[in-house]
Amino acid sequence: MSSNDGNLKAAIIGLRHGHLGTIDQKKPGYISNFRQLDGVDVVAYCEDVATDMLNDARKHHPGASVYTSVDDLVANEDFDLACVVLPAYQIPEVGIKLAEAGKHFFMEKQFARSSDDLKPLVSAVRTSGVKVMLGYMYRFNPAMQQLKSFIDDGIFGKPLSVEARHITTQVRPGASRDPRHFMFTNREEGGGILHMLACHNVEVMRFLMGCEATAVQAMVGRPVGYMDEPLEDLAIVAFEYENGAYGSLHAGYLAPEAADRDVALIYRGTEGFANCSHVEHNPTTLAATSTAPAWSGSHERHFSFALEPFHGYGNARWHHDWLQDYVRAIRQDEEPALTVDDALHVLQCIDAVYESARTGRRVEINYGL
Repeated sequence: MSSNDGNLKAAIIGLRHGHLGTIDQKKPGYISNFRQLDGVDVVAYCEDVATDMLNDARKHHPGASVYTSVDDLVANEDFDLACVVLPAYQIPEVGIKLAEAGKHFFMEKQFARSSDDLKPLVSAVRTSGVKVMLGYMYRFNPAMQQLKSFIDDGIFGKPLSVEARHITTQVRPGASRDPRHFMFTNREEGGGILHMLACHNVEVMRFLMGCEATAVQAMVGRPVGYMDEPLEDLAIVAFEYENGAYGSLHAGYLAPEAADRDVALIYRGTEGFANCSHVEHNPTTLAATSTAPAWSGSHERHFSFALEPFHGYGNARWHHDWLQDYVRAIRQDEEPALTVDDALHVLQCIDAVYESARTGRRVEINYGL
């Protein structure tokens, strides 16, 4: 199905999410990334809601096809993979259609309103064997990769705890986070700060721990209160992990409009600890302390990652590199670094958080399909 020059053909499905950027690429986003991937040609755009982006596709990418339904796209377009950026409630149905048609796809979180809604897609992907990549990029940040290598080398000793913080601007009328957007409605998204942003922290914490959370205890609330009920502005969560370590997460749409995001992570072990700030953006810094013999010459070390800029989602080269690695995995018939099972496990963890907040109890997490 690839084009005559050997490139994979890609379709962009969903044009209403800000992470896509613009089709003329003046505002960078996933469209810019997919149009710059080595070995990939974007051949089609699809959106089932009337939007100016459909007209922009016809105007600014005249060589590409435009569709208003996924059914028509699958039936009439020759393509190999898709970039799926849709409201959470639509992704399972669209993903199943793609899997059954043998199409690989990247999907931006969140992937379903709940883990139960996602399970049919997980089954379809397992059956079809298509390669699915997730929009959880934090683990690919160079600072997180460096921290993970220190952990795996035993620099910090036995894992004890991981703390994450993710505070960003409020969802309120007149602000950049408009409560009318589908990201902030219960029908379309199904969750608040945990669904849309703090899911990144849940995923990177399990990555650093090298195992799953087994139980959670949590509180969630609506101190700002403009999002569609019952979606949460604020979540405070405690985690227990399979390796005996613990975790904590403080996340919220709490900052005033002019404020920057406050995103940080602290990892602690018996032999030391590390503090990483600005997990998302430039510059990313990592401060680490260890009493391990390997660090006897310098127990405290500081690292700064001047991340290479790139005109795409996140404005950094590492954001693009993990998508390029996904293309490599497709071509070499390898599993991507993240799979649909990872998507399910993160959502199962988030669902357990909501149950804990609802009941006031510690909740054990069931990772079964």
